[in-house]
Amino acid sequence: MNEPLSRYDVTVTVACDGGSGPDPAAFAAAADRAAWRRSASIISAHLAGRIISVVTVTAPGRHAAVTVARAVVSDALNRQAPSSSHPAEDRAQHRSDPAA
Repeated sequence: MNEPLSRYDVTVTVACDGGSGPDPAAFAAAADRAAWRRSASIISAHLAGRIISVVTVTAPGRHAAVTVARAVVSDALNRQAPSSSHPAEDRAQHRSDPAA
């Protein structure tokens, strides 16, 4: 079963505990490294109480793309963010759309 690869834009939203999130510059650097390791790209916006990231992934299907996108954001948070009582994956929400 060889599925053709498609490009997906997956939106991952992470709530920041207590309204304080990671340093935007440190998060951007960690996210770029995490995306590069997974052959993806990422762009993020830091808002009051949350981070919204769009991860672009080439994958055989939506489920695989979402898995990669969540891993990119989780890795970026875990590599530079202060520890929390809830893992980043548990706080993240996602939405994926095939890229045009």
